[in-house]
Amino acid sequence: MKLGWQVGIVVAAVVAGLYASRKPWQVFREQRSNVAEIQAEMREAESEHVRLLEEKLKLSSPLGKEEFMRKLGWYRPGERKIED
Repeated sequence: MKLGWQVGIVVAAVVAGLYASRKPWQVFREQRSNVAEIQAEMREAESEHVRLLEEKLKLSSPLGKEEFMRKLGWYRPGERKIED
């Protein structure tokens, strides 16, 4: 009979402990999800940053500037646009 009470108390303690730890584990899962979202946003921002740096580098060269201006429709005096 004494062993039954001890087992019952241990089981009740384990159940109470699991119930009490439910909220911290829920918070942990939410934070882990938030971290994953933020990391994805960071990777996207970093790739956009790299793309913009490459574009800036291209536009800083004379050929890059000329190509950009031609895309806008600007041509040198006396030059005609060749139709595709």
